[in-house]
Amino acid sequence: MKGLSLLLVLFVSISLSAQEKNNWKLIYHNDKDGKTIEGKLIDLVEAVRLGEKVRIYWSSQRKSDPTKKVEHFADAKFLTVLSDTIVFAQIDPITGQTPSFEKQTIQLKENLEWSLIAASNGKSDTMMRNVITGEILGHGQTSFAIRWYIKR
Repeated sequence: MKGLSLLLVLFVSISLSAQEKNNWKLIYHNDKDGKTIEGKLIDLVEAVRLGEKVRIYWSSQRKSDPTKKVEHFADAKFLTVLSDTIVFAQIDPITGQTPSFEKQTIQLKENLEWSLIAASNGKSDTMMRNVITGEILGHGQTSFAIRWYIKR
């Protein structure tokens, strides 16, 4: 009987874990120019207004070798709706990192912090800052295709 109870607890735990993973649903996907690939922008705007949790996904790859690709996921920490038509998602700053495709590693960059505001119109903003001196080492607009997920 004990074994059966333990098995039941394990099954329920695995089922709940799988169910939690399935709670993230793609609600909108824009290309790097802000054009809709999937979903409706108004649904994303409404989800933000309703206080839904938002997670974003973006990726980049080498033009010379598309198999060299990195994919990123981050929870939105601050959301903005501009004029009812554009959603911006700011993520927590991260320690800078550099992937090495050849070594199959990622190394942290000392004293470097990277920030992102993702945009549903494709006009995202990034900034790199030296955390010791506070000096801005890079700041500019970049175009990312963004996948927008909400937790349901």
